[in-house]
Amino acid sequence: MRIKSSLPERISDALYEQVVTVKKYSPGEKLPSENDLAIEFGVSRATLREAIRLLVAQNVLTVEHGRGTFVSKEVNQYYRDIQFGDLGKIRMKLIDIFELRRVVETEAVAMACERASNAEIDAILEAGRKVASVVSNIEERDAADSRMHNLIAQASHNEFMIHLIPMIYRAVYETLHKKGTVELFARNILQDHALILEAIQQRDADMARHAMAIHMSHAIQSLRAGENFEEEIKYF
Repeated sequence: MRIKSSLPERISDALYEQVVTVKKYSPGEKLPSENDLAIEFGVSRATLREAIRLLVAQNVLTVEHGRGTFVSKEVNQYYRDIQFGDLGKIRMKLIDIFELRRVVETEAVAMACERASNAEIDAILEAGRKVASVVSNIEERDAADSRMHNLIAQASHNEFMIHLIPMIYRAVYETLHKKGTVELFARNILQDHALILEAIQQRDADMARHAMAIHMSHAIQSLRAGENFEEEIKYF
């Protein structure tokens, strides 16, 4: 079981997000000095160096002695391969995306049961409680629901799922809000989440997998019962 719990690993993840996801720095660009980055992340220079070493091993960063730390010139290709970036040209139906979520998230939640730290389990459960407390407020509920699913992805400790699941989630709910049909999914959310959270709390991977499959199936059933969902959407 691989659990990311050390401070250098957490700083490595944060810097990875800046470079790869947010694209704060371009390929070949020099990063700020070690001292400036250490201050930004609130860690020692020794911790920062270890975080950078981890990203160098992933070919995300390169270190040139006497010159500094640079973003790898190959980082865009590296990230595109992981993220299946070419899917951006594919037009997909909402039902198709939920079917993809059913495949991906059922395994992500099972992995989370097996790999998550106790702190990660607690964070997921707290996010689930937040969803229940704001279920009548669409915007707050969606934000809390997104956080819960993203925390599950992170607790899977699978780098592909950590990045893919939030992108799929955003694509779905941006489209639903545009269509004004997001309330289709409120009906079963509390019951479905309760079953998912119980499985996570018990670290029962099989139960969690089954509970997430039910949750996604309910969403698909709601879509099929609704109107005008055959219109294709472009996501990414």
